[in-house]
Amino acid sequence: MKILRSLLLIIFVAASLFACNAQTAENQKTESVLSEDVQVYYFHNTKRCATCNAVENETIVALELFYEDKMKAGTIDFTSLNLEEDEGKTMAQTLLVSGQTLLIVKGETKVNLTNEGFMNARTNPTKFHEIIKTQIDKLL
Repeated sequence: MKILRSLLLIIFVAASLFACNAQTAENQKTESVLSEDVQVYYFHNTKRCATCNAVENETIVALELFYEDKMKAGTIDFTSLNLEEDEGKTMAQTLLVSGQTLLIVKGETKVNLTNEGFMNARTNPTKFHEIIKTQIDKLL
């Protein structure tokens, strides 16, 4: 019984230390991500299904279709990040992402289009392109 109590105490202390460290690091990273440019992030895992690939591909198609000049100028940027790699993990923590996510970010504003992407990227890409355009136009 004493061993169990000691083990629970150690786990509690360790969890508290991780929570404190994560908050500090997260606050520092968030400051460096804030931008007045539009950033489009697609977070994914290493193993991807056809729909996962379609969400990324159709997002790129929409950005190039509607915002080619802004992408060349750097005012709109697309980044695909693997959640199983260090850069993806770090950015996911910064943006509070926990799984596959399509996120549009400008300053402190975040627009999550994950559901729309997974519902439409393969079955109705034109609708998905319009959703992306509508959301980005609101931020410009």
